[in-house]
Amino acid sequence: MSAAESLRPGFVQDLFRLDGKIALIMGGKGALAEAMSAALADLGCDVALASRHEKDCAELADRVSKRFGRRAIGCRCDISREEEIERTVAEVSAQLGDIGILVNNAGASWSGLPQDIPLAGWRKVVDVNLTGTFLASRHVARRMIAGDGGCIINIASVGAYLSYTPDAGQVVPYTTTKAAIVHLTQDLAAQWALHGIRVNAIAPGSLETGMTQTLTDDVQQRLRTRILLQRFGRPVEIAGVVALLASSAGSFITGETILVDGGQSLA
Repeated sequence: MSAAESLRPGFVQDLFRLDGKIALIMGGKGALAEAMSAALADLGCDVALASRHEKDCAELADRVSKRFGRRAIGCRCDISREEEIERTVAEVSAQLGDIGILVNNAGASWSGLPQDIPLAGWRKVVDVNLTGTFLASRHVARRMIAGDGGCIINIASVGAYLSYTPDAGQVVPYTTTKAAIVHLTQDLAAQWALHGIRVNAIAPGSLETGMTQTLTDDVQQRLRTRILLQRFGRPVEIAGVVALLASSAGSFITGETILVDGGQSLA
């Protein structure tokens, strides 16, 4: 097909279509998981949602299935336990088919001054954010390598690029692990490119949901003033980038981390 023939009416919509694809979202509960699963399902993808909260995942899967007419399932998975990751990947593959898209959205945080953080708190964040992301990627990639390749999307954070004074944030384990995910993304992209696996990351800024909601009103207002667009992001604004990276529209992107932060990292 010539370049002119490929630029037919509707070609952009076709670039984003995910018909017949299977996606697994780790950390599959909450507003961000709902927006991402909705975006993937709207483009034709069947979706599995996995977290420690199986009931929440199942309820979200039911909403997605009814709204978009796609297959969707909820699974229990503690991403800090490798045997549960392995079981979940096998279960999703058996029920839906070969996983072509993995979204690593599971996350944990621990607040406190670094001199006061207990080792157990540090290990919890590392086990979920970093080790869990690696293990989920590894188990899915093994199947992708044996099959037709695929796409892995890691959810990092603008915190990977920021260092906070104590009055602005006391989340050293969180920001450290998110920075590590940025480099892990580059390494896995380099290692797995020859197998047809693209690995990218998204670094959201402060969103109007999730961890931002746990902050006091004063801290939230101070955060807004440090964002160029003077507002928090919306989950759907992350979902659009997931659609790009998961589809043929992003087929020449790998090893990248896309900041979606309203200019927070620049302010």
